Formats: sequence, structure tokens, C-alpha cells
Amino acid sequence: MQFIPNPAPETWPSLQQRPAAGEAPQVAARVRAIFEQVRAGGDAALRQLAAELDKATLTNLLVSEAEFAAAIAQVPAELQAAIRQAKANIEAFHTAQREPEIRLETMPGVVCSRRSVPVQRVGLYVPGGTAPLFSTLLMLGVPARLAGCPEVVVCTPPQLDGSISPVILFVAQLLGIDKVVKAGGAQAVAALALGTPSVPAVDKIFGPGNRYVTAAKQLAAAEYGVAIDMPAGPSEVLVIADSSANPAFVAADLLSQAEHGPDSQVIVLSDSQEVLEKVQAEVLSQLETLPRRKVAAQALENSRAILLPDAAAMLAFSNQYAPEHLIIATDNADAQATQVTNAGSVFLGNLTPEAVGDYASGTNHTLPTSGYARQYSGVSLDSFVKKITFQRLSSVGLQAIGPVVETMAEAEGLVAHARAVTVRLASLAAGSASNGTALMAKPANPYAGLIRPSVERMQAYSSARDEFEGLAPVMLDANENSLGSVGPDDFSRYPDPHQRAIKADLALIKGVSPDQIFLGNGSDEAIDLLVRLTCTPGQDSIVICPPTYGMYEVAANLNDVRVKRLPLTADFQLPANAAATLAASKAKLVFLCSPNNPTGNLLAQEAIETILANFRGLVVVDEAYADFADALSWISRLTEFPRLVVLQTFSKAWGLAGLRLGVAYASPTLISYFNKIKPPYNISAATQQHALAALANAPQLPGMRAELLQGREWLGQQLSQLPIVEHIFPSDANFLLVRFNVDATAAYDELSSRGIVVRNRTTQPGCAGCLRLTVGTASENAQLVQALAEIGTAVPTN
Repeated sequence: MQFIPNPAPETWPSLQQRPAAGEAPQVAARVRAIFEQVRAGGDAALRQLAAELDKATLTNLLVSEAEFAAAIAQVPAELQAAIRQAKANIEAFHTAQREPEIRLETMPGVVCSRRSVPVQRVGLYVPGGTAPLFSTLLMLGVPARLAGCPEVVVCTPPQLDGSISPVILFVAQLLGIDKVVKAGGAQAVAALALGTPSVPAVDKIFGPGNRYVTAAKQLAAAEYGVAIDMPAGPSEVLVIADSSANPAFVAADLLSQAEHGPDSQVIVLSDSQEVLEKVQAEVLSQLETLPRRKVAAQALENSRAILLPDAAAMLAFSNQYAPEHLIIATDNADAQATQVTNAGSVFLGNLTPEAVGDYASGTNHTLPTSGYARQYSGVSLDSFVKKITFQRLSSVGLQAIGPVVETMAEAEGLVAHARAVTVRLASLAAGSASNGTALMAKPANPYAGLIRPSVERMQAYSSARDEFEGLAPVMLDANENSLGSVGPDDFSRYPDPHQRAIKADLALIKGVSPDQIFLGNGSDEAIDLLVRLTCTPGQDSIVICPPTYGMYEVAANLNDVRVKRLPLTADFQLPANAAATLAASKAKLVFLCSPNNPTGNLLAQEAIETILANFRGLVVVDEAYADFADALSWISRLTEFPRLVVLQTFSKAWGLAGLRLGVAYASPTLISYFNKIKPPYNISAATQQHALAALANAPQLPGMRAELLQGREWLGQQLSQLPIVEHIFPSDANFLLVRFNVDATAAYDELSSRGIVVRNRTTQPGCAGCLRLTVGTASENAQLVQALAEIGTAVPTN
């Protein structure tokens, strides 16, 4: 390997030149000649080229049934087991790449969808010759089968006796592939692109190879209309190694790619000359014991050990080189990986050899080489499918979107485009006129595209209490303990899974129907179910408006759902562009906490109304503190806005935080979805009993509310007189957000040391220097004010 100390950045391109680049014109000319030969001669040309280039005499181009049958007996049991394990890992990783059909109503009556359709006929090129790469057939055949490609054709070079490696045939059988062609090199690619009597022309060609195979794939794509996975030529690896790297490990990784072929290239970068010297010594030592040392030694002639000043330079060099394989053998590999922009596949840490990706980790080893990682990804399940979009308009949809299309088409001068809309609109208008009535359409489904397809399809769990309601003299259906409970109270029977009694009483108090109510284990259960109901993991998103209640983001993260942020203004209101931003968003949910936690204020009614009118997702108004506010609850607007969900709780004004009982109010349709996906007995019998007792004593609620509001007013007045208080934010809740002009965290710690616990909110957006103070009893409020007065002079100022 050539050692290059601290090269200037302007010299990097010359150091990144691949060894085969200079031969590109000659290679291209030879490949073009081979294509012409295969076009003219078909199967005969393939047999002639096999004799000329592979030194193999062929009678049949296709592998026979007898050859397949004989293959299994020639593959050792240990290797068969290893291949099956690798296949399982590859299947697991590629199965996870499946995408569900996307279906979205972009505006009322306009439904767009996209689904994956397999490529109908694919050709897989599997390198052979001196090193038959059966692992490549796993990497290509597994996703081809998972994608559902109807026809799979394998081309691989014959051995000298005209046979195909038994291991390749074993893998083909394992994958259910029965068409294997004895053809390698550029001629195999030509056959797949052009078709011959024995080799069907395919729609897309996959697989790595030498520079001739790569040039042939590029020619097939450029001039013959055949898609390819990517340019995947001679193997290459780049290793970034710092002082923590093990030189023996690095050397082994370099040689694992160098032994692929004489035109492979390996590069090691380090900021330590000592590491590079040890790596080079290890390379020479390990090379001597390699069976393919002559091949590897030729590759090493075109390889380099480069000393660079620091990690930033090494990453910059790597991103410019765009390696097929990148190994980051450093002590902070995960952090450095976030800065990788160009690489086929990345191997992190000193214990992750590139060889695991070549064979069995599960990722695909068919990767872009020669710098094509700047533009291409490696092979994946997506490589074997096409994404087709569909759209359907109802009469309502055509009337809504038609004028938009007419305006845009006329502006571009494409009158026929506009007319295609105009004639349909005219037809609809004529139809309504002939009937003497206005054109009526079926109301659009307000939840179209919002509910996860898997939820729509699933069958809800049916519990014992769903199938038999009430009690009977002998209850032996639910596997309960018929002897009773351990403890003083009997809770041996499952509770009502639908909490009918609570909903009936609550409905009377709230002025809704019982089928508009969902009861959960705190509001947190309803929040989690809302995310699960609407958002497909890894695909969809929600919107939150920080600073706000933290469980919205926790629920999203738990369900692998992206979180988009629409920050509140300095006075903790929705920004002026909130409705427009949400209208353009593809998010499934927006959470609006009003009164907001931790700020305590109500969000402006007009802003929420505008969002409800324009946002296509569910609008969730969290009213956990609404009982302390003087505004009308959004529950009163449920019939007006079918995509509105209102959350409330028994934890605050009702004083039942220990029971963990939250409420969601929504349309009966949405509530039915909640009931479909909730756990069967999510509210315990004890909670139901205490909640019914609390509802029976609902007349006590106004008195408790009045006392707490008086305490809030008193606390605010007293705090405003303290020198350490900078600002008290207006509150419609049972707490105050207070900004201090001293170190708020120090004040928090001092209060804690005195046995007074408040909530430190200094790290929340817009809440720097703030503590959140819950209104306590009159005595507790007085203790809090007294403590703050005493510690004011002892806490450092900001």
C-alpha cells in the first residue's frame, strides 16, 4: 500500500481515482462489441464467448433438473445451515422494508393512493469464476421473492467443466429459482438485455461484477431501455481508524476486499501515523497466509494508507470518495456516522467487520461502487418494486379541484388540459339542471385517509364481558378466581369493559351522548390510542405546539411516529400562520393543549376554529384544566367539527389523580375506533366504583373550584410583590407559571431543600427562568410565598 502523509485537499481527487478508470474507453468498446455479437448470434454467441473467456465448453446454457438435484448432496451440512441463517436474517431486514399502500384524501372528494407493484421479470447477475459468490444470490434473490417478482432469471459464469457451483444451485433451489443460465461477464448482461432463445429479456438487471459487467449494465440502461439496480463494479472499502482502532482488525478488513479481485481498491485513513504503520505491517503479515494472496497483492498496488490531520478531514475525504463500504473504526463511531453523506453501507465500531454485511447481518451487499454512492443506494426491497400512483374523483372532488386545474392549464397555454376538466364540469351541471335540482353528492367521509389501514382491517378483541353482560348465578366463562380475592375487598370479577354506568352519568353532566365518550387510564391512554389509531409507524407524523404537555411526544416516539413542531408565540398563543401550515401538512394529528401546560393560558378560540376548518387530520384539544377556565368547553362543538377530539380528566378539578381516569369526547364513529383498539378491561373495577361515587357528588365540584381559584388569585398577588419574581403569566388553570429574575434552578433546589416541591420548567421552549407552581391549600400557598421571600436574597441573579 502507498503511504501518503497529509495530502492537500486539492490533491484528493487524484488519490480517489479508481484503478479501472483509465481503461474505461477500451472496456466500453469491448462491451459494445460483445453486445453486437450476442445480438447476432444469440445462444451460439453465448457458448462461443464461454469458450473464449471462461475456457468452458457448454452444450446446454440452462442448468438441468439433474444438475439441480445433484447440487444439494455436494454442499456440506454446516454450510447449508449457515446459508439458511443468513437467509433468515436477510429476509427479516428486507421484510421490514415493505410499505403499506398509501391512501389519502387530499381534499374532499379527491382520493390519491400509491402502492408497490413488483417488477415482472428480473435478471440477477451472480459473479462466479474463481470465487462463486453464492451470497450475492441470497442478497438479490431474497428481496426479489419478497417483492413478488413473477419471473427471476439468474446468470452466473460456468466453471471450467461447464458446471455451475453447487452452492449457487443450492441457494437457487432454496429460493425457488429454477432458471439459471451458464453465462457470465458482459455477455450475460447482453443476453438479459436483448434476449436469446434460452435467455428471456428482462425488465431490470441486478448484481455486481467486474468493470466489464458494470459497463455492460450501463450500456443496457443507456441504449436498450433496460433498468439496472446501479453501477456495481470492483469491490472497495475505506476504513477510518483513530488511535482506538485495532490494527489487526483494520488489516483484515482491507484484505477482505482486496482478495475480491486485482481491480479492487482499499483505503485506510487515520490521524495517527503509528496506527497506519501498524496496519501496513499487519497487512503484509496476514497477506502471506491468504490463499488468494496474489490477487490481493495486485489490489494492494492500487491502495493507499493516508494520514490526515483530524476526524473532520477523514470524514470529508470519505464523503468525497463515496466508498462502497465504509468502516468507522473509532471510539465515537455513532456520532461520526451522523456526518456520513456518501457511502453504500457503513460498519460502525471496532467489532463490526465488513464481512458480516457481505454475508449474514441482514443488510444487502449489492452496493454502488466507483463513487456512485453519491447518487445511488444499495439494493433493497424497493429495488424490485415500482411505486404506482392512483387517483379517483367524486363529483364533489371534481367540482372542488376542477377550477384549480383549469386556471393552471390556461396559464401554461395548454387548452386541451383545461378542456378535459371543463367538459366534465359542464356534464355535471347539465345533469343537475335536467333533474331540476342542485347537484347533490354523498357527503365526504371526514376520516378518509386518517385511520390506519391495519386498524380498519383488524378484528377487535371480544372479552368474556362483551359476550355476556351482567351476572348469572354461575359465572364460569372468564377464568376468574371463583373463591374471591386476596384482601378485604372482592375484585375477583372483571369490570364492565365499556364503563356503561360512568358514561351514562357523565353524559348527563356534559350534555353529550354516551357513545361520544371514551374512558381511559388517564388522558395518556387516549393520547397513545390516538397516535396508534391514525399513524403508521415509521411513516406518519403528528404536530405539537411547544411548550406543551410532554406525553404527546412520548406517545409519538413510542410508536415510531415523527414529531413536527409548531412553536407557540412569546405570549404562548398559536402563530398567525398555524392554520396555513397545518393545512399544507400531511400530519395525522395536531395536539392543542388549552389551557396549556405548562403556561396555563387558553389558546385563542378563533385560531382553533380556523385550524378545525382547514386541517385534514384530527384536531385534539386537551382540556385537562378546562374546569378552572371561564371559557365554554370545545365539547359543545363536536357535532360541528367531526375531526375534533376533546380530552379531559378526573385528575385535576375532580381531585382523583390516583384513580387514573381520563376522558376523550368525539364523534361516535371515532369513539368506536377507540373501543376497537383499547385493551379489553382498561378501567379497573375499583376506579369505576370511585368514579361513580364522585359523579354522584358532582355538586361539590363548584365549591372546590371556587376555593382553588381564590387561592390562585391570592398566590398571584403575593408573588407579584416579591423582588425575585420577574413575571407571572396569566393562568386559566390551577397553577401559575412564574419567571424569576434569579437563577430559577437554584430557587427550585432551595425550595426542595425546605420540603416544598414545585416544577422546574426552565428547559422548556419559551420558559427560561420559569417555575410552575401548583395552587395548594391556603397554608401551603403561604409556606411557598414565605420560603420564596426568605431565599430571594440568597439565590444568584441571572
